[in-house]
Amino acid sequence: MKSRNRKRDKKRNRSKNRPPKRTQLRRRQVKRRIAKRSRIRRLDTVALTPEQADQQRRVFRALRRMREGESLSRATREEGLKPKTFIRFARPALRRRGPGKPWKAIPEDKLKSVMNVLTEFGPTPEIIPNSRERKLLGQYNRALRMLRAGEDGAEEALLQFREKKIAGHTLITDIKVLTQLEEAGRLDFDDLYASLGEES
Repeated sequence: MKSRNRKRDKKRNRSKNRPPKRTQLRRRQVKRRIAKRSRIRRLDTVALTPEQADQQRRVFRALRRMREGESLSRATREEGLKPKTFIRFARPALRRRGPGKPWKAIPEDKLKSVMNVLTEFGPTPEIIPNSRERKLLGQYNRALRMLRAGEDGAEEALLQFREKKIAGHTLITDIKVLTQLEEAGRLDFDDLYASLGEES
């Protein structure tokens, strides 16, 4: 009799300490979401092939469109991307208030990208670590285009980038050096985005 009573007491204690089924289900759902988020964050956006570089270019352009106020659906449609593909690559830069709510782009991100950085040897593919450096490189490239087109204010625009660095390279603002690169055909690159598998 005593052994039977002990077994009953143990079962009662276990049932008391055991959380309700809803609580267990909720815990499992949270664990799944955390695991899914961790897998998404480990996705790498570094392009290794020209095809990946093209996709990378469109992903970041769509992200920029969202920061300018466009919806995810319109931004991806304009850049020829599937929304699921875009979210898979840009997820760390996106936020929403809950399931079914619209995605919004955060002001800055730490998504890696491969972009052409102008050096004394010409454009060199480098890994750019965040949106701040992507934006800076884009502004510098626009100033270079102004210089090549002979537009007024090009030299003043380039001076804004004096002694600034991207991926360890100091941006070239010396007009003489830029002229030499132009004459050597090393400024003739149209696309900032590149891949680590292509030669500069």
